[in-house]
Amino acid sequence: MEKVRNSILSLDVSSVCTGWSYFRDGKLRNVGKIEMPKKHSLQEKLWWFKSQVDGFLRIFKPNEVIVEETYLKNVKTLKTLMQFITVVNMSCYELNIEPIFIYTTTVRSKFGLKTKEEVFEFVKDKYKKQLKDHNFESSNDITDSIAMGLYFLEKGKNNG
Repeated sequence: MEKVRNSILSLDVSSVCTGWSYFRDGKLRNVGKIEMPKKHSLQEKLWWFKSQVDGFLRIFKPNEVIVEETYLKNVKTLKTLMQFITVVNMSCYELNIEPIFIYTTTVRSKFGLKTKEEVFEFVKDKYKKQLKDHNFESSNDITDSIAMGLYFLEKGKNNG
């Protein structure tokens, strides 16, 4: 699979709802979320999640994959989350992509934001047309993924 130059798939990974965003040539092109089927077992969710991630990697052919770095919430949540992140890591490995892990706190600090709500408002303000029908409750995972992509793009401008 040939990668698309200057393309980024950014993932705010969660065991319930993973927000994703796709950037090409520095522009936000597409957004969405992967919602896990509630009644599935953990193994079924992981298998289903892998099929979704593999599909995005095939469709978008990114040359960079950004993933939110984990932080200690509680041990049970962390163990589950790490399994989903491992799925992303393995899917990327199959395509010779090294995922880039970014802490939420680093992203927030870069843009002078403190809360998830502030991230949502910042991103929604920046992409008014594309996100006009989005609200915090249904889209904060998406806006977190966008903020990570923006951070990566800004960091690249400053380093190259």
